[in-house]
Amino acid sequence: MKNVLFFMTLLVCGVIICGCLSPAPAMKTVTVSYQPTTANGPIYIAIDEGYFAEQGIDVRLEKTLTAAALPLLINGDIGASTGPVKIGLINVIAKGEHVRIVADKGRLTPGSCTAYALMVRKDLFDKGVVTNVADLKGRKIAQRDSDYDLYRALALGNLSRDDVEIVDMDFASVIPAFKNGAVDAGLVTEPYITQAINNGSAVVLVPAQDFLPDWPIPLYYGPALLDKDPDLGRRFMVAYLKGVKQYNEGKTERNLVILGNYTHLDRELLNQSCWYPIAADGNLPREPIRGYINWMYANKKITQKLNDDQLYDMSYVTYANGVLHNTTDGRQQTT
Repeated sequence: MKNVLFFMTLLVCGVIICGCLSPAPAMKTVTVSYQPTTANGPIYIAIDEGYFAEQGIDVRLEKTLTAAALPLLINGDIGASTGPVKIGLINVIAKGEHVRIVADKGRLTPGSCTAYALMVRKDLFDKGVVTNVADLKGRKIAQRDSDYDLYRALALGNLSRDDVEIVDMDFASVIPAFKNGAVDAGLVTEPYITQAINNGSAVVLVPAQDFLPDWPIPLYYGPALLDKDPDLGRRFMVAYLKGVKQYNEGKTERNLVILGNYTHLDRELLNQSCWYPIAADGNLPREPIRGYINWMYANKKITQKLNDDQLYDMSYVTYANGVLHNTTDGRQQTT
C-alpha cells in the first residue's frame, strides 16, 4: 500500500511539474505592409517593446506601396496594411473581397499639428501672388492620387480641377519641384512639410484639417486575419493598441529612438515634424469616409455605395479594449 501511495504521489508531482514546464504557445507570424513613416509608429513601438511578442506574434514588415498592398492583402500574402482610403479599396470590397477597416491609425484632427497640407511656393506667397486658394487659378499643383483631397482643397477657393493644371508627383519630388519652380503648389505630407518649410521653398497655404477634417488613415485586415485566424487578429489588436498608447505619449526619448530606427529620418527632422494623432481606443469617425463614398458615387467613380458593415469590422478594437481594461498589461492569457 505504501508503494502505491508513493507511486501516486510521484505521478501527481510529475503532472504538476510537466504542467509548469509546458512550452509557451508557438509564435505566429503576421506580415504587415508599410511605408517607413512616423504614422506607423505604434507598430514599430509594439515590435520593439515586445507587445506583439507578448501576444505570441512575430511581425514581419514588408515595405510596399499603398496601391501594391491591396492585392497582397486580398490574397492573404499579408495580414494587415495601412494607408488612406482610396477608390481601389472601395471597388474590391464592392466585388465581395473580405477587406475591412479595423482601427484608426492616424487622422487629421482639427486643432492638431499639420501632418498634411496644401502648400504653396514661398516666393509666390511672400510677393502676395498666392495668399489664398482662389489665387491658385491657372497654377500648377502637384498631387499624388489625391482627387478627393484636391477637390476639397480647391473648393475653399471656389475652384475645380478645370481651373488649375494638375501635375502627378510623389511627395518626395514635390520639394525640389518647389525650389526649381516646376510647380506652384502641392498637397504634401510630413516629413516633407517640415523639409519644405526648413529649406524655405514653400509654406502651408491651408492645413488639411481645414478641408478634410477628421480624415482617417486606417488599419486594414484581410482574409489572413479576418477569415483564417481571427483570434490572431484580436491578439494583434491588443499589441497594436498598446503601441498606440505609448506613441501618444509623444516625442519621448524612447519613442524618438524607435521611430528613428524605422523611418531613418534625421533626429532633428523627426522631432520637428508633426506626428499624426491616433485615437487611443482605436475607433475612428465614419462621416469623412461616408462623404468620400458619396462623392465618388456622384462622380461615377464607383457604382455602389457600401454600407458600414461592408467597410468596417470594429470587433477587434472592442475585444482589445476589453482585454486592456481588464488586465494590467494586456499580456496574452493562457490556460
